[in-house]
Amino acid sequence: MRRFLGVMLPLFFKVYGRWKLVGAENVPETGAVLFAVNHSSNLDPLLGWAALYRYRILWGIAKEELFKPGLPKFLMESLRSIPVKRGVADRAMFRAALEVLGQGDTLGIFPEGTRTHDGKLNVAQPGFTLLAQKSKAILIPVALIGTYEMLPRGAKRLKRVPLTVVFGKPISPDTPREELGALVMSEIARLMTEAGFPTEPPLPNAPAPPVD
Repeated sequence: MRRFLGVMLPLFFKVYGRWKLVGAENVPETGAVLFAVNHSSNLDPLLGWAALYRYRILWGIAKEELFKPGLPKFLMESLRSIPVKRGVADRAMFRAALEVLGQGDTLGIFPEGTRTHDGKLNVAQPGFTLLAQKSKAILIPVALIGTYEMLPRGAKRLKRVPLTVVFGKPISPDTPREELGALVMSEIARLMTEAGFPTEPPLPNAPAPPVD
């Protein structure tokens, strides 16, 4: 299934989304990497997984509601997803994420915790910064551009728009935890702006969006 998805997903995004990958040279060939990615659409996990398929083994974190018995659970496990219980301190997820990074693999996480409601960036959640510091993995910001326009919240059909994946340079692991979340979201905003999609970072004291 992974091989099948590794062929079909990039093909789909190339043909339908005319995708462009920028900064792939910033992805280390070995060692634990934590990718911090903006979250705009249900397409984001698929796009990120497809972009890294030929470079590294990528794990992800997804809400446990997606792991319904049968085909949904099979697909989520095929994409190497770790279920998370949102709204609570999910220690099982945290341990599983640390184990993945501890064995030298890569993990994708959405610092915002949920999809944007309006296409703008939201503040990073504290659980993300804790994982980043505890894991001691290389932290790379990633900007996904175009997925909100292709499939925003509530949309039933895809809209054909160009997609861009931008891998930023590693962020210093010595960044204080209380500053890390804001720094990551600012870097993602900068990557989006430099790629031709002007974006403002979230306000430092902005309230977190409702998790749904």
